[in-house]
Amino acid sequence: MRVESSGQEPLADMAEPEIDLGGIGRAIVANRRWVIAPTVLALLASAAFVNIVKPQYTAETRVLLEMQDGYTPRTDKNPEVSSGGGPQLDPEAVGSQIQLVTSRDVARRAIKSIGLLGNPEFDPLANGLGALSRLMVLAGLKRDPTSQSPEDRVMEKYFDKLTVYSPTKTRIVNIEFQASDPDLAAKAANSIANIYLEFQQDAKRQAAGAAAASLATLVADLKQRTAAAESKAEEFRAETGLLTGANNTTIDSQQLAEVNTELSRARTAQADGQAKAKLIRDMLKAGRVSEIPDVANNDLIRRISEQRVSMKAQLALESRTLLPGHPRIKELNAQLADLDEQLRAVADKTARTLENDAKLAGARVDNLQAALDAQKKVVGGNGADEVKMRDLDRAANQLKDELEAATQKYQEALARESSKATPADARVVSRAVAPQLPSFPKKLPIIAFSTIAALVLSLAAVVARQLASDRQRRPRIAAPAPIETLPVEAVEAHGEQAVAETAAVAVAKPRVAVEPAALAAALAYAETVAQEDRDGALVLIACNDADDRGFSLALGRALARDGRAVLVSMDGVARLPLHPGAGLGDVFAGKSTFGDTIHRDPVSRLHMIGPGERLEADASALWSTLDALRGAYDFVVLAASRNLDVDEAAAIAHLATNAVVVGAEPGAASELAAALVRSGLPQPAILAAGADAGLDAA
Repeated sequence: MRVESSGQEPLADMAEPEIDLGGIGRAIVANRRWVIAPTVLALLASAAFVNIVKPQYTAETRVLLEMQDGYTPRTDKNPEVSSGGGPQLDPEAVGSQIQLVTSRDVARRAIKSIGLLGNPEFDPLANGLGALSRLMVLAGLKRDPTSQSPEDRVMEKYFDKLTVYSPTKTRIVNIEFQASDPDLAAKAANSIANIYLEFQQDAKRQAAGAAAASLATLVADLKQRTAAAESKAEEFRAETGLLTGANNTTIDSQQLAEVNTELSRARTAQADGQAKAKLIRDMLKAGRVSEIPDVANNDLIRRISEQRVSMKAQLALESRTLLPGHPRIKELNAQLADLDEQLRAVADKTARTLENDAKLAGARVDNLQAALDAQKKVVGGNGADEVKMRDLDRAANQLKDELEAATQKYQEALARESSKATPADARVVSRAVAPQLPSFPKKLPIIAFSTIAALVLSLAAVVARQLASDRQRRPRIAAPAPIETLPVEAVEAHGEQAVAETAAVAVAKPRVAVEPAALAAALAYAETVAQEDRDGALVLIACNDADDRGFSLALGRALARDGRAVLVSMDGVARLPLHPGAGLGDVFAGKSTFGDTIHRDPVSRLHMIGPGERLEADASALWSTLDALRGAYDFVVLAASRNLDVDEAAAIAHLATNAVVVGAEPGAASELAAALVRSGLPQPAILAAGADAGLDAA
C-alpha cells in the first residue's frame, strides 16, 4: 500500500548520486587521444590564424570636456565662470557629446578629411563590385553600394572601426579608430577630434548669430518704446510745470528746500544774538566789562583800556608821595572813574546792538516761516502730479537701461559671431600617434585561450560520456526465483557468478564478512527489487537471530548500483563496515540530525544509518522518518530484529513494498513471516540457515 509523504522536506543533499572520481580519471587516461588531438589541433589552428590574418592597429585621441568662455568682453561678468568655478558637465551631458562625435554629420566631414574614399579597406567600390557582392545585391541580402553617395558607402565601415567612450567618473572622451595602416589610424583619430571641436565652435558662432538677429529686433523695439516714454514724460512735465532743476528735482521742491535752509539760518542768528546780549548784561553786572569778547575787540574800548592802564600807573606813582586827600590824587581817581564809565557805556551799547540784531533775526524767522508754509502748500498741491511724473520717469529710465543692456549684448553677439577665436567646450589633452603594436590579433592570448578551451571541452566530453556510461551500466543476472521463497537451486545458480561480478564490493577494505550464500541471495533479490517500482521502494529485512549474515549490507550495495540507496539498521542486526556512531535513535531523541547520522559505505555508493542509542520513539515518528527517506532515495533497506512491536510493524507495513525474513531455523523464520503478514506486510521471502549447512533457502 502506498502512503503519501508526511510533509517533511526531502533530504536533497543525500539524494545526489555519488561520482566515481577514480573511474573518471581512468576514463580520461583511456581516452587521452580524444583529449590530446583536439587540443593540438586548436593550438595549430589558432597559431595559423594569428599569423595569417591581417593585423589591425588602433590609435586613440583623448578629449577633455570642460565649460569655456569666449575672449570677447562681456557685459554680465560672472566671476565663477572666469575663475573656472562655473557649471560642470554631468554624465548625461558627457553621453550627449559622445553621440555628437559619432553623428553622421561628423562622419561625413571626417571621411573627406581622412581620405577614406577609394580606400579598399573602407570603400566597397574601390576595387569594383565582386561577383559575390552582386549576387547578394540581386538577392536583396545587401544594399547596392552604387546607389549610395560616396560618404554613405564608406560610413558603415567607418562606424565599425570607430569606438568612442568615456571612462567612468571622468569627463574624458576617448576616440579610438582602427585600421590596417597605423598612420591612417592615428590621422583618423586626430581628425575626428579636430572636427568635433570645429563643430562645437561652429555651433557657438551660429548661436551667437541667432542671438544677434533676435537682439537686433529687440534693440529696435526698445529704441521706439524709450523715445515714446521720454516724450510722454516731457509733455506731462510741461503741462504740470514740474520743471526739473538741479539734482534732478522740481523747481518747487528746490525752492522749498532753499526757504527751509534760510529759515534755519535766521533761527540760528536770532538765538546767537540773544545769547550774546544776555552774556554781556550778566558781565556788566559783575563788573567784568573788559572780559567781554565783542567789547574787548572794539577799537574805542582798546584805547580807553590803554588810557585806564596808564592812569592806574600814574595814580600808583603819585600815591607814593601824596596822600589820598591830595587834589592830584582826587583828580586821578576822577579820571579813572570817567574811563570806567566810558567802558560800561560802550558795553551797554554793544548789548543793545546785539539785542536789536536778535529782534531783526526773529522778524526774519517769522517771515521765512510764513514763506515756508506757503511753499509747502504749493508743493503739496503738486503731489499727485509728481507721483505720476516719477512713474513716467521711472518707466523711461527702465526702458533706457534695458536698451543699453540689449545694445551691449547685441554688440557682443556680433563680436562672437565674427570672432575666429571662439573656443569649444572641449580640448584635446592627448593626440594619437601611429601605434607600433597591432591591437588585433593578440597572438599569445588567442593561442592560449583556444588551446585551453579545446582542452576543457575535450575533457568535459570525456567526463560526460563516462558519467552517462556509469548511469546506464547495470548488472545482468539471471531471473530470480519467486519472491515468496528463494530455493536452494536459485542460490546455487547465482552464487559463484554473483560473487565474481561483485568481488570489489564483497572483499574491499575494510573487509566485512558477507557469507557467499547471503551475497548470492542478496544479488538475486536486488535484481527483483530493481525491476519493480524505484520510486522510494522500502525493503524490510526481519532477522530471527542477532545477525543477518551480511544479507542487508550485500542487498544495499547491490541496489546502490541501480540508484540511490540507504541501509537503516534499527537494532544492530545488520553488519556495517564502519562504527556507525550516532544513529536513528539519536535522531528520535533530538540529539543529532540526519546529516550527522548518515555515513557512506567506503567501497560503494551506499548510504548507511546505524541504530544509535536505544530506539524510544512512537510508531508515527518511525513512519515519518521512513517516509522522508523514501522521498529522498530510490531504495530504502530497513534491517530489524523480530522484536518489533505491533505499532512499529503496522507503520512499516504501510510503507514497505518488499520483505525478507532471515533466520537460522526454518520453523522460526516461518513463524516470523506469518506474524509480519498479519501486521499487513506483503508475503516475505524466507532465507533460512541450518546449523551446519550455512544459509539455505527454505
